[in-house]
Amino acid sequence: MMFEYMDKMVMFQDTPEGLTADMGWLKEAGEHGWELVSSVPLIAPNRDGIAYGTVGCQMILKRPKPTQ
Repeated sequence: MMFEYMDKMVMFQDTPEGLTADMGWLKEAGEHGWELVSSVPLIAPNRDGIAYGTVGCQMILKRPKPTQ
C-alpha cells in the first residue's frame, strides 16, 4: 500500500488555562482519511541560543494514496 503524507505546524498560545492550540483542523483531517503518525516539539531558543521552551509542534499525517 502506498501512502501520501502531510505536515502541519501548530503553535501554542499562552492563556490563563495554560498553553493551548487550535486543533479543530485535526478532526476535519481525520474525516478526509488522514491519521496522525508523529509529532515533534518545536523548541524556541533564547537570545543566547539556548532552548528555553516548547512553542508548538510539527505534526505528520498520512493516508492511503488513491489507486489510479
